[in-house]
Amino acid sequence: MSDTRTKILDVAEKLTQTNGFNGFSYIDLANEIGIKTSSIHYHFKRKDDLAAALVERVHEQHAEGFRAMEVSNESIDARLRAVIAYFQDYIANQRYCLCGMIAVELQSVSTRVAKLVQAYFRDFQAWLKRQFELAGKEDSERLAIGFLSALEGSLLLGRLNGDPGIISNALAGYVST
Repeated sequence: MSDTRTKILDVAEKLTQTNGFNGFSYIDLANEIGIKTSSIHYHFKRKDDLAAALVERVHEQHAEGFRAMEVSNESIDARLRAVIAYFQDYIANQRYCLCGMIAVELQSVSTRVAKLVQAYFRDFQAWLKRQFELAGKEDSERLAIGFLSALEGSLLLGRLNGDPGIISNALAGYVST
């Protein structure tokens, strides 16, 4: 991946997480990076292409992160606490989950991007379900949906209040103390 393409994705991710995907233009992005809009169009012909690339990249990064959590954390509770800590960093850095932000704007993105966001959340939910199954929990599907819903909702409240602790409070019932 070229340095320019990576820089575009990095800055577009930050802008999406702080302003929403519809909260910036290619002009804003170019000004932030210090390049011409034609350079952005070279890598991403349409903003839809940029959105798809962002979602795909975050999906891949999170999938790798979840695999790493499984290797570095033996206990399921430690893995879930690692997820909580990871998402608390979003609030600490005044950001929001990229896929959550795009999901809020779902009516304004293409079907292709909507399907990519749905796949991200489906895979995240499946990973959570597997963790609850490994922990021997009954109704792992319900627990996964509840955890993910509480996570995304608490991200919103945490961002609104500037308090990452809201996330751990909202998810405390899913992990042992």
